[in-house]
Amino acid sequence: MSNSLLTLADIQKTELGVLEAFHAFCEKNHLRYYLSGGTLIGAIRHKGFIPWDDDIDLCMPRPDFAKFLDLVQNNTINSWYKVISDPEITGSPSLMRIYDSRTQVEFENIRMQSKIGCWIDIFALDGVPACRFWRKLHYRRMRIIMDCMLCCVTKFGGERRSKAVTMLQYLITPFLPFIRMIGHKKWLRLGNDIANKYKYDDCEYVGVIAGSGLDNETLRKADMDPAVLVEFENEVFCTMRNYEVYLTNMYGDYMTPPPESKRKSRHKIEAYWVEAD
Repeated sequence: MSNSLLTLADIQKTELGVLEAFHAFCEKNHLRYYLSGGTLIGAIRHKGFIPWDDDIDLCMPRPDFAKFLDLVQNNTINSWYKVISDPEITGSPSLMRIYDSRTQVEFENIRMQSKIGCWIDIFALDGVPACRFWRKLHYRRMRIIMDCMLCCVTKFGGERRSKAVTMLQYLITPFLPFIRMIGHKKWLRLGNDIANKYKYDDCEYVGVIAGSGLDNETLRKADMDPAVLVEFENEVFCTMRNYEVYLTNMYGDYMTPPPESKRKSRHKIEAYWVEAD
């Protein structure tokens, strides 16, 4: 095998190919999905990737999420785009990844490496309580469980999703052996129970339970559909009807780029193009 390191532009181009294939599959099978997170900021602010971003984020109503997994044959969209939905690999009961098997990614801060190439993330949208107090509690419980799971699989001392959480890991040092003794499989089972507590079709409000945005990621289900098309890298893809509300809740002034010092990817990875000799 001969391996060559991918540049950021290479990674983005490869991920765009995965997104195009996913979009075509959803169109063919009448499945709903929405650009989300930094990918949606990129679409609205840059008409493509945020220049320093190295991933693609989508969300999908849980019924469509489940239907997609039922429809996909042998966990592949085509001969090289593979689907991973096992929460023991993705790290979340609400996340699947589609990756290009012609590439390979190595993670700097993961204790248990898995074979995956350049990928797109697809998060399940679940129902959440209408009462804000119970909704925030629901998200917080899930976040604690996800953080415990991450403590099981990531290297201690690594950079987390924020400075506060990066420092928090040192405060929980006395509890780390106990957290790891329970094991990431048990934490994931607990997370799955929470994620599926409220049915998408029965709720007025929906959100990505396993997301880092917590209640800020909540929207009225009526704000999701009908989906609208937005430009991304000279193509068009789907996002939620009221994407301005979503982005404002998540990021505030999303049209203003962050300062230069924060213009970097949150992933610690190296990606390679893998070719047979």
